[in-house]
Amino acid sequence: MFLYAWAILFLPLLGFIGLSWFGDRLPGAKSGYAASAVVGAAFLVSFFAFGHLLSLEPEQRINNVAVLYPWIQAGSFHLDLAILVDPLSVFMLLIITGVGFLIHVYSIGYMDGDPEYTRFFSYMNLFIFSMALLVLAADFFFLIVGWALVGLASYLLIGFWTEKTSAVLAARKAFVMNVIGDVGMVIAAFVAFDAFGTLNFVEIFTEAPKLFGENDETVLLITLFLLVGAFAKSAQLPLHTWLPDAMEGPTPVSALIHAATMVTAGVYLVARCNVLYDLAPYAMYFIATVGATTAIFAGTIALVQNDIKRVIAYSTMSQLGYMFLAAGVGAYSLAMFHLMTHAFFKALLFLSAGSVIHGLHGEQDIRNMGGLKTAMPITCGVFLIGTLTLAGFPLTSGFFSKEAIIMSAYHAPMGNFLFWSLAVLTAGLTAFYSFRIFFYAFLGNSRNPQVKAHESPPIMLAPLAVLAFFSLVMGLAGPAVMHFLAPVFGGQIPVHYEDGLLESIALLAGLAGFVAVLGLYLTDEERLEMIKEALLPFHEILYKKYYVDELYDLLIVIPTKATGKFMDQLTEKKGIDFSVDKVGAVVKQISEEISAWQNGRVRTYALNMLAGVAIILLFVVFK
Repeated sequence: MFLYAWAILFLPLLGFIGLSWFGDRLPGAKSGYAASAVVGAAFLVSFFAFGHLLSLEPEQRINNVAVLYPWIQAGSFHLDLAILVDPLSVFMLLIITGVGFLIHVYSIGYMDGDPEYTRFFSYMNLFIFSMALLVLAADFFFLIVGWALVGLASYLLIGFWTEKTSAVLAARKAFVMNVIGDVGMVIAAFVAFDAFGTLNFVEIFTEAPKLFGENDETVLLITLFLLVGAFAKSAQLPLHTWLPDAMEGPTPVSALIHAATMVTAGVYLVARCNVLYDLAPYAMYFIATVGATTAIFAGTIALVQNDIKRVIAYSTMSQLGYMFLAAGVGAYSLAMFHLMTHAFFKALLFLSAGSVIHGLHGEQDIRNMGGLKTAMPITCGVFLIGTLTLAGFPLTSGFFSKEAIIMSAYHAPMGNFLFWSLAVLTAGLTAFYSFRIFFYAFLGNSRNPQVKAHESPPIMLAPLAVLAFFSLVMGLAGPAVMHFLAPVFGGQIPVHYEDGLLESIALLAGLAGFVAVLGLYLTDEERLEMIKEALLPFHEILYKKYYVDELYDLLIVIPTKATGKFMDQLTEKKGIDFSVDKVGAVVKQISEEISAWQNGRVRTYALNMLAGVAIILLFVVFK
């Protein structure tokens, strides 16, 4: 019934193959338009699938598996080339292909003039295909395939500028961290297969409540190993260090990977496996704890960063923490709702930051900006909309989704005061660092008069306008999102908790963050230096990102390098190399001694033959 949905996969895959093989033959920006067209077509197919699901009864919208080909059959085990088309996968596809299409269009202008223009767009199409495969997978096998391909595509895109050492190192770091997550996913799949005899989602989720009770060891093993993959992909503690470094790639890559798609895969995974997580309350508390901790952890680091993209990257970590917090207290629909609003306003912020970088000829340090409101009025306007939405300004989409999560963090059955407190404190921090960027970049006077800023071209501004519109209005779609996703989550629609006191406190926290950064911005330079000196120890800790990278170097990198050096000197050179060289020397010595008999003299050969005959005769006679 949903076989046409395979086109969502084939379109970007064909775009990747076509651009890889024939893209160099397309003149000018044709490759960019071709790549955007296939993603746009995939969005239209996704929208058609969305309409198709709406035409069905709620109970008919789930468990729709479209089998293209029965791939493996061995006894009772079967593995099909199949996709799962339900509200959750289609919801994700609309975000991936819709926001992905806007980012592709934006990239046509942003990447103009790059010598590897076509290669960039082929990688972008590969990424869209990989993400579509991840969310459409009907079983753990193809989920892991899509998971790994997303890691590969992100590696290629983050390290796209291969001549830039920092980009190559960032790509390698992202790849290693994601491979750690891949290992966790594979182990979880093996445990699931051992327990259920299948990898199929529908079969596993149907049988799990019948076979296992709450916090059964098998269910806990599966859910916790899945979290290794989820936390690595979504940059949650302690597997988060790759995300800020990934800002070394082109800005559209930052928007595509770190806003709308890849980093939200972990949240999608928890939502997809909600049946298993409902059976594992211990794992749920762990998810909520990690999410709340990551939200406050990343929010504090963002306060003192100066690279405009890194501030937004840490903001992404923090907002993903909100999503995991919501999922951890059982509000899966709220997590997905915030995932959607976040996709719009965070893509808007990243692309607006890209517009600033483009207009300032590569400058990314906010301390060297200022006064861009006049030179870049449209970018200023859309960036302000993104800032207001990220900060949860009332009536923006971020306000509706974030406030619902904050209320659930306290009132949900698995919520508590600690989760709520961390969520509220994070809201205040978010307002502070988001407006800090805006004030430093767009208001006041230019801090670098030598650089003349200019507004971006229309092909970059048009996607920003669309994203700004959806960032403002999509909060109104909250109830519709809840009802659409309800069949996937057992028909449950999250309770909308009304608590005027707690809502007021959350709003006051955001207002306090705004007032604090406004006061900081209006403070003169001399007094700022005094404040910085007074808070220097705390500033240094935050600026160094709590020294997590240094700790990893101390505990993992340095010992690994030392072990490698020791093995190279002792095992490799004095062990393996010595043994191989010694064998060669012995063989050489023996061959030299034997070669003395092969001297080309007839008398020597005759003597050898005579000795041989004598030995044979003695053997025959005395046998």
